Amino acid sequence: QVSHAAPPHLCPASVLRWPAMRSQRQRRSASVAAAWALLLACSLLLLRSGWCGSGTGFASAGRHSARWGQPPSREQGRRCRTASAAVSPEAQTLVDVLTWAEIEAMLPLPATASSSHEEQSGPKLTLYRDTNGWCPFCERVWLGLREKGIPFDEVLINLYDKPQWYKDMVPTTMVPAIKFAGSGEVVWESDAILRRLDEAFPEAGPALFREPEQMADAKLLIDRFMNASMGISYSVGNRTEAEIDAKRVTLVQAIDDLDGRLRAGGPFLLGAELSAADCMAVPMLERYGVQMPFTAAGVKLRDAGRWPGLAAWYDAMESRPSYASRVQGDAYSWTVVAPVMMRLFGGQNGTLSGPAADRADRAAQAARALLDEMVVDAEAGASAKGPAPAGSPRAEAAAKLVANHEAVVRDATSTTPKSQLDLTRLAPESAPTVDAALRAAAAALLAGARPELPYGVEPSEVAAACRYVSARLSAPRDLGAPAAAELRGALLHLAKLGDASGR
Repeated sequence: QVSHAAPPHLCPASVLRWPAMRSQRQRRSASVAAAWALLLACSLLLLRSGWCGSGTGFASAGRHSARWGQPPSREQGRRCRTASAAVSPEAQTLVDVLTWAEIEAMLPLPATASSSHEEQSGPKLTLYRDTNGWCPFCERVWLGLREKGIPFDEVLINLYDKPQWYKDMVPTTMVPAIKFAGSGEVVWESDAILRRLDEAFPEAGPALFREPEQMADAKLLIDRFMNASMGISYSVGNRTEAEIDAKRVTLVQAIDDLDGRLRAGGPFLLGAELSAADCMAVPMLERYGVQMPFTAAGVKLRDAGRWPGLAAWYDAMESRPSYASRVQGDAYSWTVVAPVMMRLFGGQNGTLSGPAADRADRAAQAARALLDEMVVDAEAGASAKGPAPAGSPRAEAAAKLVANHEAVVRDATSTTPKSQLDLTRLAPESAPTVDAALRAAAAALLAGARPELPYGVEPSEVAAACRYVSARLSAPRDLGAPAAAELRGALLHLAKLGDASGR
């Protein structure tokens, strides 16, 4: 379902460009398609003070992010321009930048509930988790809730400035915690929460805790791996090279043992079905799968030739929509945060030296290379896709921009950034350009059109804005990994257009 409230001043030619049709039947079909597209067309990284936590980006602490924003003038947003000759005339190409209100009208509505039970079903509990999506204990519960299909509300807690009401509610003051909607019961600690979910919702999917003996064995393997990784991942302390080598041998043996179990009875740790053991293992295995090659361990976990059971486990986890669509991070986000974790756990006042500094530099270079690769991928994938369906990654990305665009603009033009200081921010007077670029990306994502440069703004500034936002975007903090990929693709395509027009 979509909103059909069309702004009266818009004409089809000012929104989409269509190819010439040779026959009356083709013209009639195109007219119907154009009408639906017009109805659709008219009807939001990682770091402490990134795009969440302090309210300066996609997600801010609290139940919902507020909607702000004063878009550029109507004159700026209404003018049509000739589409770039480099764009195929067969493509549906957005040639005007809509206002945020018009973009919001394009958002697809959720599907109608199929039963009165679904209509009456609301959140069964509230999950309290960290704003950045870094906390592995929060991720365990987040995944468990989604895997069991339990409707839940969510409140993000800034770990650096926890509200007093949360500290009063949770005796440990730590995250995660859940609060049941009916009874008001509060449960904390990830293991206790997962067990309570099985008790309270026995009908919601397979039990997370089952086969106690196998669960205990799997947990032992996970703990052994985690203990072996300490002192050789983000920090090595004062260990000598010989001591690091010995730690690496222990780590590899722990991986061998974990792989052996998965080869014998995978793809998950308890066999064919995901369990609490997988929920406990995936937060660190996910980030280590990206980050460990840059650490002193120097181990590539995702090596199907060496550890086929572990490789199959990664594949099985990523086949679960409950995990892959929202909880999982992406390679860029975990790579760009690796140096931050190294400085946090192994630096002196946040500063690294010697081999540790070299390892952090390699991770930072790898993150920049990944972003460069995304520019190529964005160009290859820039094509008309049709209107974004409800619940799709494109709809998720556009909806987050609609809700939090002002915060993203503020972050991009901040004169006092607190994180990712190596990135070049734009001047405060470039805020309208950043806003226009975000609107162009959001509208194109929803319409399924190729992004086009906004009219009346400096192309080089659009390119700089799009690259900055792409570099700051973090999964899962801001968006699910698929939605983050869609948004980066649109932004980096705009950046390429801006580069080409500015030459």
